Order: sequence, then structure tokens, then C-alpha cells
Amino acid sequence: MRLLKLPLKLLALPLMLVLYTLHIIGKLVSNLSAYVVGLFMLVVLACGIYQVCVHDWMNVAILFGVEVVCVALQFSAMFLVELAGEWAGSLGAFLHS
Repeated sequence: MRLLKLPLKLLALPLMLVLYTLHIIGKLVSNLSAYVVGLFMLVVLACGIYQVCVHDWMNVAILFGVEVVCVALQFSAMFLVELAGEWAGSLGAFLHS
């Protein structure tokens, strides 16, 4: 049975290394981009508060949409990074079996 798993394990090793690399680089980039996007969202929030005071509701809706898109993009990026880490861990468990 070990002989049958050997080719799969040989194919899993490079894939696991690529996934771990994507996980580490993705985590670093996602954390750094969170600071930049956070500052951008703070500016958009300040503009939104000003637009509420001016009663320009169309601009408030547009700025709210921008905020929602930023949060969704950050969440999806972190989700993909964690998914790559989980897959790499599963491949590591397969290699140790």
C-alpha cells in the first residue's frame, strides 16, 4: 500500500510547498494592505459624515458601497489565504501518513 501512495506523495510535496509559500506571502501582504485600506476607509468615512451633514444622500450611498466593497475584498483575501494554509496542512498530514 505504501508503494501505491508514493507517487501521490511525491506530487503532493511541491504542491504543499507552493501552498505554504502562498499562505505566508498572502498573510504578509494581507496584513500590510489592511493598514492601507484601513486608512482609505477612514478617509471615506470622514467624507461620508460630511455628506450626511450636507444631506447629499446619493454620495452617502456611493461611499457606503465603497466601504462594503473594501470590507468584502479584505475578507475574501484573508479567507483565501487561510484556505491555502488549511490545504497545505492537509497535504502535510497526508505526507506523514
